[in-house]
Amino acid sequence: MTTAHKKTIVAAALFAALFSTASHAALGDVLVASGGNILITFEGTDAGYDSLISVNGGAEIFPNHGTSVGTTVDLGFFAAGTLLDISLHVLNSGDFWHTGPGAGNADGLQHANVVYNFNGDAGRTYVGFEDLFGGGDRDYNDHQFSFTNVANPVPEPETYALMLAGLGVMGLVARRRKAA
Repeated sequence: MTTAHKKTIVAAALFAALFSTASHAALGDVLVASGGNILITFEGTDAGYDSLISVNGGAEIFPNHGTSVGTTVDLGFFAAGTLLDISLHVLNSGDFWHTGPGAGNADGLQHANVVYNFNGDAGRTYVGFEDLFGGGDRDYNDHQFSFTNVANPVPEPETYALMLAGLGVMGLVARRRKAA
């Protein structure tokens, strides 16, 4: 194996580790802005109850039974690293549910499922809420939307695996060079 070939393998492994586009779903994840304007798109509903969402206490948007799928709203500029509190207001019950750990919700349960790189679209983050106290049917499709410029503050497991693989290849190349 030539040195150029080894460098290509190392570069490809590092690129894959840093820019993985695999989807990763997680209940209770905290979301942060990755910097820039955040666009939010309504993805649908499968709920009997009426609900609205808000981001960081802003205006409530996207009435789930009155918004067309694909409707997009520009939430404005958010600095990179800004924590995002997405809240679901269930009008029928008066409950408010939040993204993040269950400790932020009245019933102590996680009410939002997050999918990164939704439908293979790098940089698109999907959120689906469960709207009932006690977790309901836990299908997380009662109020669905997606974001641009929103990230997971903790790297995905695939990223760690690819990064370790890349570092391993780099170590192997360095070791062989030293031996030669």
